[in-house]
Parts: sequence; structure tokens; C-alpha cells
Amino acid sequence: MATKSEGIQRLLQAEQRANVKVAEAKKKKQKRLKEAKEEAKKEILLFKNNQETAFQEKMAKSQGFGEDYTAQIKKQGQVEAQKLDGCLANNEARVVDWLVGLVSDIKPEVHRNYAVTGFA
Repeated sequence: MATKSEGIQRLLQAEQRANVKVAEAKKKKQKRLKEAKEEAKKEILLFKNNQETAFQEKMAKSQGFGEDYTAQIKKQGQVEAQKLDGCLANNEARVVDWLVGLVSDIKPEVHRNYAVTGFA
């Protein structure tokens, strides 16, 4: 009996030691995961900041024209509008006459499909 209970006691002690080792391993694993997450967050934040800085620099360069560029575009639009107004003033009478001529000069003729088939 004594050997049986000693064996059982040894097994229980071994199980307790194993449980302690497993618990320690879990703690170490959790600690490593936490450190890895923190390091990943730092790297992500650093990358994000670098990208944001690069984006802001590009935006500053592209918007360097700013108001001057907008004014230049508006001026070009006004010049084009004035050109179109001039063309309209020069050609308006001719176009109206041409359209009136087309509408008022009607020449009745047989449609080509009707002339080919000859159906009445």
C-alpha cells in the first residue's frame, strides 16, 4: 500500500509541476504576444506617419499653384467663351439662312427603297 500511495503522490506532484510549467509557458507566450502586438502597433504608426508626411508634401507641391492656378484657369475659360461669342456673332446670320433654306426648299422625291421595290 505504501508504494501505491507513494506512486500516486509522485504522480500528483509531477502533475502539479507540469501544470506549473504549462502555466509559466502560457504566461511567457502571452507576454511575447503582447510585446509583438505593441511592436506591430509602433511599426504601423511609424509607417502611417511616414505616409501621411509624404502625402502632405505631395499635396503642398501640387497645390503650390494655389489661387494663381485657379485664376489662370478662369481667365482661359473667359478667353474661350469670348472666342465662341465672336464666332457666333460672325456666323449666326449665315447659319440661320442656311437652316431656313434647308427647311423652306423642299424637293419631293420618291424614297430609294420605294423606287427599288416598286410597290404601290
